[in-house]
Amino acid sequence: MKKQRAGISMKKSILRSKKVLWVAVISFLLIIGFILLNLNYKGHLFVDASKVSLQALADEKASQVNTFLESQKEKLEVLSNMNVFIEAAKYPNDSEKVKSANESINELKDIVPGITITTPEGIVIIAENDFPGEDYSGQKYYSLKEKRISFERYYDPLRKGDYYAVVGPIYDNTNKNKIIGTIVFDIELSEISNIMKGTAENVNSEVYLIEGSGLLLSDSKYIGRGNKNGVLIQDVHSDGAQVCLDDLKKYGGNGSIKSHEDDVFKYVNYMGNEVDGAHAYVPAIGGCVLAEENLNGISRYSMSGYIANIFKKEVK
Repeated sequence: MKKQRAGISMKKSILRSKKVLWVAVISFLLIIGFILLNLNYKGHLFVDASKVSLQALADEKASQVNTFLESQKEKLEVLSNMNVFIEAAKYPNDSEKVKSANESINELKDIVPGITITTPEGIVIIAENDFPGEDYSGQKYYSLKEKRISFERYYDPLRKGDYYAVVGPIYDNTNKNKIIGTIVFDIELSEISNIMKGTAENVNSEVYLIEGSGLLLSDSKYIGRGNKNGVLIQDVHSDGAQVCLDDLKKYGGNGSIKSHEDDVFKYVNYMGNEVDGAHAYVPAIGGCVLAEENLNGISRYSMSGYIANIFKKEVK
């Protein structure tokens, strides 16, 4: 009888041990599951925060570039309304008027470089860098068919640099509908690259500017060291660039963009890396700013980085 009771007691003890073990296993699995769910949640939060940050970055830099370019338009409007330049355009054979215009150009050259006054056909009357009589009639921007200020990119072989020519009409001060000449000044393309710098501290992030054809207008983070860092060399034909440029054509008009939804999505960038990318518009030149973050970098941070952080806390 005693042996039977001892056997029953042992069986109960084994059952209790098994229950404790199962409870421990289930508790352990629940803890692991909770950690994984929490990890996944943290990862999603990080990715969502990254997307918000990318869009904000793209919007910020596009706004800065567009504001800079719009300020150049305002500058040209001021110059085109200066009487000394109107008189030179109106009377290109009057040496005194041309001399006065030349003196004004020299006074302004440290603030507004490369000022040029031409006839409506593009023949240089007076200029800081070009020779009087030089013929630019073959350049499309001297036709001024749309009678508006525009930006035209060009390479100057004398100065060995890339520039935007800011071009606009000069109107007769007695007949505001009559164009009597054009006024032009230069912006070094490097100025736009400078605006784009210092934007993405994360080693996996890049923000850059492209023009309407997809050509890179600001320095690449990855390519071309020693040959303009990809500027005017690298074509960007990613899905992110295409969506941005298509939207710009669809929504853009008269220097503004109509309301639309921001769209941060995955695609392969010009370096062949899968990225989350945001875009924003630069209507002044029909271009786009793209802000991208390498997805491998995001995954590595949100998973292994987070786990390592947990163990660091436990060690402390």
